Amino acid sequence: MVIDSDKSKKLITLAFNAGQEIVRIYNKKVTKKLKSDNSPVTNADLRANRIICNGLKKYFPKVPIVSEELDNSHIKNKKIFWLVDPLDGTKEFLKGNGEFTVNIALIKDKKPVYGLIYMPAKNKIYYTKNKSSYFAKFDQKGNLKNAKVIGVKKRKKNVLVFSRSHGLSKEKIIEAKKVVFKKFNANKIIRSGSSIKLCYIADGTANIYPRHGRTMEWDIAAGDAILRYAGGRIKTLDRKIMKYGKPGFENTSFIAKS
Repeated sequence: MVIDSDKSKKLITLAFNAGQEIVRIYNKKVTKKLKSDNSPVTNADLRANRIICNGLKKYFPKVPIVSEELDNSHIKNKKIFWLVDPLDGTKEFLKGNGEFTVNIALIKDKKPVYGLIYMPAKNKIYYTKNKSSYFAKFDQKGNLKNAKVIGVKKRKKNVLVFSRSHGLSKEKIIEAKKVVFKKFNANKIIRSGSSIKLCYIADGTANIYPRHGRTMEWDIAAGDAILRYAGGRIKTLDRKIMKYGKPGFENTSFIAKS
């Protein structure tokens, strides 16, 4: 399946509508509960998931959907499927810092062939089209404006991007910073929530995002597509290109680079 201009427009509209519902709840009343893995889920996660999944079923009825907020155990055909995180960065959403996103990716033959990341609180969107990656904003009617092609940037000294949340003391942070600067030939660290980190590598703001520990495929697939078409890559620690449709849709540690 090729994402042509018409399909691209439909997907962008779905993301915009889901994002507007998230912001409405964000500004009004958020309710939350804990899932079986003790991660939080809010009414905004569920409402956005419903908007996106209903739209995908309408426009692409033959393509199965894997979402953070669905039971994905019944998905048998993994040759082509959607990967959706309707509200990536729920913890950041609950903190009220605006660093949360809507993620939609299309997986084909274990590779992300389309990606979209919308930041509703910041009115920014990254997406792929015709094997290129783009950055744009929305006008008040939900139409794209000032769309431009983006690409990774090489530097003599790298800029690292890490998750905003951490449990280290100030002294430990300073010590860890010295270690990672030396390891990755870097002189600056940017902290950010959700899949925005991958967007920052794709648009040249940063160069390297090392991630240790478990993540899920819907956390990174859209950003992976955007990064790939911008000239970068996500690789596992054994230097293999990240693949999708794995058992349980779980990722191992990885490094995203320009």
